[in-house]
Amino acid sequence: MFNKKYLFLLSAVLVIALLLFVTGCPPGEEPVEEELTVEHTIVALLGLTGALSGSAETASVSMKLAEADINAWLQENEREWRLKLVIEDEANDPTTALRKMTTWFGEGVKIFAGPQTSGSSREMLAFANANEILFVSQSATSPALALPGDFLYRFVAADDVQGPAIAAMLQEAGIKHVIFTWRGDTWGDGLHTATTTSIEKVGGIEIFEQELRYDPALEAFSVQAALMDDYVTELVNAGAALEEIGIVAFTFEEISPYMEAASEYPQLRQVKWFGSDGNAKTHPLVESQLAAPFAFDSRFIAPAIKVDAEAPGYIHVKNQVQAELGRVTDVYALKAYDVIWALAMAIDEAGYDSVKVKEILPRVAEEWSAVYGASGKVVLNEAGDRAFADYDYWLVNEDLEWEAVSYYDYETNEIIWIREIY
Repeated sequence: MFNKKYLFLLSAVLVIALLLFVTGCPPGEEPVEEELTVEHTIVALLGLTGALSGSAETASVSMKLAEADINAWLQENEREWRLKLVIEDEANDPTTALRKMTTWFGEGVKIFAGPQTSGSSREMLAFANANEILFVSQSATSPALALPGDFLYRFVAADDVQGPAIAAMLQEAGIKHVIFTWRGDTWGDGLHTATTTSIEKVGGIEIFEQELRYDPALEAFSVQAALMDDYVTELVNAGAALEEIGIVAFTFEEISPYMEAASEYPQLRQVKWFGSDGNAKTHPLVESQLAAPFAFDSRFIAPAIKVDAEAPGYIHVKNQVQAELGRVTDVYALKAYDVIWALAMAIDEAGYDSVKVKEILPRVAEEWSAVYGASGKVVLNEAGDRAFADYDYWLVNEDLEWEAVSYYDYETNEIIWIREIY
């Protein structure tokens, strides 16, 4: 049997434990109320398993870095809220992107970062506008999305800025005949229109009547490569010189299997290939034993929005991406970092109110980015898109690595060469 003394002590211990559990304080002391920190959620939609998975990886790193930096800033400045960043994989699939948005909206989320692509952005737009859901993309560039007053902002310039950059490079390369092939989606269609319009304005380049628009879900390109070879043959038979023929391919990372298929046709190596921001600096291309040599032989060159190495936050983001992924950051990761910060600073000023944040975001983004931005100063136009952009031209060189060989100055419409290749 228990000794009564020990039984009493045991009862006392149990009472004290119960008090500690309920109040968090020893008996006789007043419980101290803990400060409850409000948590505001931003959901980032990235194609971690889609056709832009490489860019999604760098964006994920930079967004998580922004979250950590923001929460440190909020704590240091004694703010009563913290940022919760949720990264969702939408696989660069418009249907999935919309489903993710509607699901999180049901959980009370009304502010999103991303998605990466114009196709997903377009799919989400009607639902977002109807429900006053703000979303900010770092890389959706279709001119069709340049809509004043909507709930989509873009920290990237629309492709009606990129079109002239591609047309200028075709002129520099001495192209007289151009064949187009592109993803059949909002982004590909928009860039194709912007580029053909620019070519027609400058003149001197004939757009081949046969054009090859393909299904974005396509994974094998043997049929497309054979058709491109037929098109080149038709031009040669009509008197065109191989060195004056250019193939413009508006793809994402599928440029690698496309070129692997094209490598089976010798004359496709002898014409010049041109890309866009969708395939510039893509890693699968230079890692492919078939596609990389083909890209070098065809002097494949593609523009990507110029990195502002003087931007205050550039080195910070660059070093984080290098440390985590072992590679140089792309420009969209820099923009993604700025998206999260600008949204957080607008929330800090206006509260978690998508309408109020939307109203002040252009001013907040410009003011914050001028001092701290990783991608340079963010100036948005009347459509809520970045107003202008210069472009670096990236070439697959003899070492089968990406090399910046020139850049396009938007204001002067000129190409400045670092290393001339034509």
